[in-house]
Amino acid sequence: MKIFMSLLLLFLFMLPVRGKAEEPQKVVLQLRWQHQFQFAGYYMAQALGYYAEEGLDVEIRSAFTPEGKVLNAPEEVASKRADFGIGAIDILIAEDEKTDFMVVASIFQRSPTEFFMLENTPYRSPADLAGLKIARRRDDLLDIELQALLIREGIDPSVFPFCNHVGNFQVEDLVMGKFDVVPGYLGAISYYAEKKGVKLKRIKPIDYGIDFYGDTIFTRRSLALTNPELVEKFRRASIKGWEYALNHPEEVSRYIVDKYYPLAEDKQEILEFNLFQAEKVKDFTLYPVVQIGNINPYRWEHMYTTLRNLNLVHDNININDFIFDYESIKEERARQRQKLVNIFTLVMVVLSLFALTVYLTARRTMAELKAAFDKQLEENRQKEALIIHQARLAAMGEMMANIAHQWRQPLNNLGLVLTNLEDAYQNGELTPAFMAASMEKSRRLINNLSRTIEDFRDFLNPRSRKEVFYVYEAVTSVLDLMEENLRFHNIKVELNRLEMVCAYGYANQYAQAVFNVINNSFEVLKNSLRRDKKIVLRIYREQGMAVLEIEDNGGGIDEEIGDKIFQIYFTTKEKSKGTGLGLYITKTIIEQHMGGRISWHNTEEGLCMQLAVPAWGGHEDGNLQG
Repeated sequence: MKIFMSLLLLFLFMLPVRGKAEEPQKVVLQLRWQHQFQFAGYYMAQALGYYAEEGLDVEIRSAFTPEGKVLNAPEEVASKRADFGIGAIDILIAEDEKTDFMVVASIFQRSPTEFFMLENTPYRSPADLAGLKIARRRDDLLDIELQALLIREGIDPSVFPFCNHVGNFQVEDLVMGKFDVVPGYLGAISYYAEKKGVKLKRIKPIDYGIDFYGDTIFTRRSLALTNPELVEKFRRASIKGWEYALNHPEEVSRYIVDKYYPLAEDKQEILEFNLFQAEKVKDFTLYPVVQIGNINPYRWEHMYTTLRNLNLVHDNININDFIFDYESIKEERARQRQKLVNIFTLVMVVLSLFALTVYLTARRTMAELKAAFDKQLEENRQKEALIIHQARLAAMGEMMANIAHQWRQPLNNLGLVLTNLEDAYQNGELTPAFMAASMEKSRRLINNLSRTIEDFRDFLNPRSRKEVFYVYEAVTSVLDLMEENLRFHNIKVELNRLEMVCAYGYANQYAQAVFNVINNSFEVLKNSLRRDKKIVLRIYREQGMAVLEIEDNGGGIDEEIGDKIFQIYFTTKEKSKGTGLGLYITKTIIEQHMGGRISWHNTEEGLCMQLAVPAWGGHEDGNLQG
């Protein structure tokens, strides 16, 4: 018995113990250039508290030191002077040197590298470059894309000499005749050329099949594997910061000027450049068509193959080890932990049985021991069967009805994705990019179907913990779920008032309530003959409540049935198409579970439904005060 108690105490000691709130974890982000809108998402994640909410204290370092030295992001991360860095193809080159990197999120879905020449330069195709003086520097990352372009066109890059130019290439290098062609990144040269009235022509590597990623977050593989939660928190907060920055370019540009250039004499010129760059950044992120931070493993693999053809890398790359996948890492760690738990449990069981046998043998005969063991086993079986039966009876009825209702939309979207793939294949338009995008869309929908089970289980569980969440995030998660059907039926979604308001309650249940209301508007509008079908969303804070208004132009509700719409099983749809549970569940979530209120009124063209839940008292609002 003493052995049994000792092992039990050891097991209890191994269980995680919650202590006092931990101090924010300090991490360093190394940029690849000076402070500008190119890195706006990280500034916003810091300024709006997204990093702090994840328990992170992030230092954002410029690539330029006060002494004038330029820091190399891969070198800083590899040496552990920084935890995260911003890079592009230099990550792959460093990876070939066994620096053990892992990419976390690709922010720029296309490379912003371009090559510029004066408008009157005789150029029609890359073959004409042979007679031109090209600005090339050895080990320049921009030059790698030029080499790839030349090789793609059958031109040997070695016929063009390197130069010893120091500093940035500028439009003056073209005007003064120093070079005929100069490289540029993120449109800086074209911006200053337009300011000076100089007309340019440009070469885009992507026009010749050189499809590289641009700015990408990366970290050390060792850090990602030992502390994937830290990396996921940084990725999640950074993407939220980018979403805010891309939706508020002018506000964020002014913040950058005030924060990083407070004493500059040319503040207005810096502001204008950042506003120009904001438009460029949005183009290269492909926002909102592509999810911010999206990573296509095959594109990174293709980039590595291109570098190997240029003889810039030599080894093969394991793409699965190169791309950070939080869920896969969690699953692998869970499997390892489960193995240890199984071994420990087996040892516990064996030793416990041994100790129990020794203890009982001293006081009972073997027959008594067997009878007691059989009786206890039978009682446990009966208790287990009763618990399972009661749980099934409590959850089965309502859960099955709601799961069927919730799954209908994602399954329709999957059908549309498959139809689009079939059409593209039959018309000869099925490209790798379209196929990858469709597969990614399908995976997200399948994940949504899987999460539905967990969401409804939490809805039926009255002990769910309340949490602080952004109303905007709950709304966008619903819009992502319905995106394909909304676009298919030409229904436009507008956000004409957006405040980043925090609510306090059950985030998953709130998202379910939002889905029910938006889906009702969708069902009305999809059969409408209007050409301007739309759903308008407004998010704001009012009298301590986080308010979401969902307004459509679908014709509104008959006043005679207005007092019935929240009743259980009441529906205006055909019985085969409606359960009458949607608005009933929505009212239950908003008013009973979250202590809020739900109301509606007809507008000139349709219906406006208002959902108000308690706002988080820690913030007056989520907007950046700049």
